[in-house]
Amino acid sequence: MGIRLRQFNIGALLLSAAATVLLTACSSQESPGGESKKAGEGAGEHKAAATAEVPVVKVELLKLSRDLDLPGELEAYQNVPMHAKVEGFVKSIVVDRGSTVKRGQVLLTIACPELKEKEEEAQAKVSSAQSAMRQAEETVASQASKLVEANARLDSDTLTLSRLQQAAQTPGAIAQNEIDMQLKTVEADKARVESLKSEVKAARALVVSQKDNVIAAKNVLESLAAMRSYLTITAPFDGVVTERNVHEGSIVAVDSSRSSLPLIRVQQKNILRLVVAVPEECVAGLKSGAQIAFSVPAFLGQTFYGKIARLGFALDAKTRTMPVELNVDNAGGGLEPGMFATVHWHASRPYETMFVPNAAVATTLKGTFVVLVQDGKAKQVPVTKGQSMGDKVEIVGEVKPGDTVVLKGTDEYKNGAAIVARAASEEDLNKARNQTAGGGE
Repeated sequence: MGIRLRQFNIGALLLSAAATVLLTACSSQESPGGESKKAGEGAGEHKAAATAEVPVVKVELLKLSRDLDLPGELEAYQNVPMHAKVEGFVKSIVVDRGSTVKRGQVLLTIACPELKEKEEEAQAKVSSAQSAMRQAEETVASQASKLVEANARLDSDTLTLSRLQQAAQTPGAIAQNEIDMQLKTVEADKARVESLKSEVKAARALVVSQKDNVIAAKNVLESLAAMRSYLTITAPFDGVVTERNVHEGSIVAVDSSRSSLPLIRVQQKNILRLVVAVPEECVAGLKSGAQIAFSVPAFLGQTFYGKIARLGFALDAKTRTMPVELNVDNAGGGLEPGMFATVHWHASRPYETMFVPNAAVATTLKGTFVVLVQDGKAKQVPVTKGQSMGDKVEIVGEVKPGDTVVLKGTDEYKNGAAIVARAASEEDLNKARNQTAGGGE
């Protein structure tokens, strides 16, 4: 009995040892097989990654056409501040802020008592100058008459001298003393003629001087008369009074610098100017007469229109924009000068340029580029970006229309890297568009 029990225990131990050896062998056989299987799966994934297809697009040749909103401001077509040109006080004012006025209508009058006194004094000087001129003219006439008489006497005495000299040729007919006396008479006549000529010349010069004095006095009088016209201020055009800063009795003074407030301000608002600062990149293709839409906060949901009337033809060096003015018909009077406007500007180019999707242009520390695909190889080509048009952007660089570029440009595609290209699907384009709009990779 004891021997059988001992034999049974030994057999059990041998059976257990054999089972352990068998399990170890099976484990050894499975381990190499599992590693081989995992290695095979890794190689398959690497092969799949190496042969992944990359969405690509073609470089397109298009004309830029896009809409953008620009800030603008409405201004009165004409805006005239009315200042005083003579000193005085406001005698009457017949308009107020908001008054509608017509061209030539009297707006206010200024009283200036000192001006009347100056006019009277100037008129007296004109009269005095005219009197002096008439006196000088009379002097000229008198001296001219005396000169005529002196010339006549000279001619008569000269003739008498000639006859005496002829008679003296007969001995004893005429005494020499008579001839000498007549000769002195002729010389005296000549001296008087010369003297009268000088007096006539001087009198005529005085007449010219007096005429100049009359003209100068009249100019002063006319200037004062013009100043009197400044006492009445009239509307320069049909418009609206938008500012009034004086009342009856207010003292007004002349401000040559025009730094003080105007007496009143008149604006023409049946036509308005819409001034828009157009960015430098959008000035190409501007045409006078083009109709542009705009809106204002005061009339939410309404669209107004203006026509391009005046181009600045020069850019502001600080803002890199060009001022453009639109004429806006405001016959209804709804729009007001000073209103802020959002101008719905249409930018275009008169020629075609190259475009690619926004996502195709990559920007890194090295620069801006697209990934060009040629013969299954990647090539980073530097480009310069232009304006955007929807989900596309202008580019300039060593590419040409029809070239193939990677839809999603990135620095991961090194020069010479192998690429399996496929045409981008609509799903690819939408995904790239959404990632670009959201700032994602």
